[in-house]
Amino acid sequence: MDIDKVKKKIRGPMIPVITSLNKDLSINTSAIKEEVNFLIEHGIKEGQGVLLAAGAGGDFNMLSLDERNLVCRTIVEASEDRIPVLVGAQDTNVNNMISMAKYAEEINAYGIQFSTTYYYPPSDEDALNLYRTIHDATKSIAIMAYNTFWHDYNFPFEILDQVAELERVVSLKWSRPDNGIPYMEGVARYSDKLAVVDNGGMHVMNHMLGGTGYITHLATVWPEHDLSVWKLLEAGDYRKAQKKIMAVNWPWLKFRGKMGQRTSGESPPVKAALDLLGRNGGPSRLPSRTLNSDERNDLKELLIQIGVPFP
Repeated sequence: MDIDKVKKKIRGPMIPVITSLNKDLSINTSAIKEEVNFLIEHGIKEGQGVLLAAGAGGDFNMLSLDERNLVCRTIVEASEDRIPVLVGAQDTNVNNMISMAKYAEEINAYGIQFSTTYYYPPSDEDALNLYRTIHDATKSIAIMAYNTFWHDYNFPFEILDQVAELERVVSLKWSRPDNGIPYMEGVARYSDKLAVVDNGGMHVMNHMLGGTGYITHLATVWPEHDLSVWKLLEAGDYRKAQKKIMAVNWPWLKFRGKMGQRTSGESPPVKAALDLLGRNGGPSRLPSRTLNSDERNDLKELLIQIGVPFP
């Protein structure tokens, strides 16, 4: 794959699309489509945005394989090629990963994202064999490698070097335990050959070192904000971009972290924010729970404080 073309595709805020649910906790495809269209209508498009379907932000581990396929197909169809979609293909079962990767090709998703398997911590050999296996099981789809150090495997550079040599491994979703020198070294090491997407809150440093985007759940709620940050990054106005991040993204992340100590999963605060804004938030599946009234009041105060426009 032409890495320059890849960097134009996997570029800008990368947004984990939530998996909207009906009251009976079945998949609400209409709501998912509405949210994809909302993001696109509010400026998220190729070159300044990427969608992640059925990732952790989409509660993939609470979905059956058929439900994951449904969610991914819904998002790809709703995007109508207006914005690249990456399918979350991580799992503890390699056969499920292969199935998701092949299905992503079938529905013409742009790419797949997956980490090493978890629960059983992999060895370096396990990690390398996994990426080779998924690569060889697919034919054309772009692959984003994903370093999930919190699942007991932190890619050594000598192994990631070999993963990056695979023809269709074209991107890296990147963070490190301390986000210090090893983080920066990784961006500098791979930004010539891969589209490096920040997953550690190091948006400015990532861009300065040649990265192409960053993960943001806030863009689901308020896409205009993250687009304004991205435009500042692209213009090289790093000081102003960092000020915006500190004033808006950091308080949001602190609230999400606090909620993460009360209930599992990544989507409950995002869904609650959408509910407060009159959009498609909806319920959560166990083991996650929806935010209670006190938590929603705190969230509303936060959204007002950081400047999110209410209807």
